[in-house]
Amino acid sequence: MKTQRCNIFFVIGIFVLMIWSCTSKNLSESRETAQIFFDALKEGNTNLMLEKYEKVGILKSYFKSDSIQILNSSEIHDSLIKVTVKNFYTNGFGKLSNKEMALFISTDSTQSFDRIIDSRGLTDYAENEFYDFAKKVGCLKEVDTSDVEIGLKLLHAEVFAHELQMKTLLNFAENVSVLDWSWKSEYGGSASGKGIVQNNTNFNIPNVKYIVKYMDNKGNVLTTDDGYVSYNKLEFGESTAFTFYTSYIGNASKASITLDFDEEMIKKYVLDNKEYDGDEYDNFKNLTE
Repeated sequence: MKTQRCNIFFVIGIFVLMIWSCTSKNLSESRETAQIFFDALKEGNTNLMLEKYEKVGILKSYFKSDSIQILNSSEIHDSLIKVTVKNFYTNGFGKLSNKEMALFISTDSTQSFDRIIDSRGLTDYAENEFYDFAKKVGCLKEVDTSDVEIGLKLLHAEVFAHELQMKTLLNFAENVSVLDWSWKSEYGGSASGKGIVQNNTNFNIPNVKYIVKYMDNKGNVLTTDDGYVSYNKLEFGESTAFTFYTSYIGNASKASITLDFDEEMIKKYVLDNKEYDGDEYDNFKNLTE
């Protein structure tokens, strides 16, 4: 009986030793992977960075590194280990910064812990121009905490913002129009004209620009000219008169006029709008799926 108990304890001991040895090896490999990645980051070796962390390109930017201190590593489950580090960097003005970061490391095809699949704290998404917008429209949620999760959501938010910009631009093109305009040739090959622009949108639109094309009797464009309808905002529901003068139009006999809108202004409006209710992205996603 005593011999049997000894055998059982011996087997259990061997089993525990094997588990400890395997876990120790996995933790060691994951720390080595973390060190290789940060060494590549320090050297600016993007190829090696991508080799170790394929999705690092989603981050668009990341903190620089001079050195790291590995604080701890822990096994989350059989094929995933979290390595926490403190990153040190001194900028060109001699200011030292240190930030705590985490890498989530998984096994590769050889079952070595050699592949980073996600991170936390490697970048500061608050500087991304779509970050606040993504939160306001409900694209980025509180459950999105890792770098890759946030990075992917910001890419989706960028697509959604572009969609809203295009809709706003189309709205302007359809509902802001030149009601009436005329032009005439002047002495010395110049031309002058006047017109009225009506704003039938719900927006007060700044920087509305006119573009005049002058053509010969065959419709060939000889020259173009542009300017602003008004230096003030074109109020919604209102109209405004404007004049223009072109110093030289050659022998033009025809002309056309179009309106142009500041796309940077439209982008700023879409990103800075404070009237989102947080459901906009989900509604957009449901329409496109």
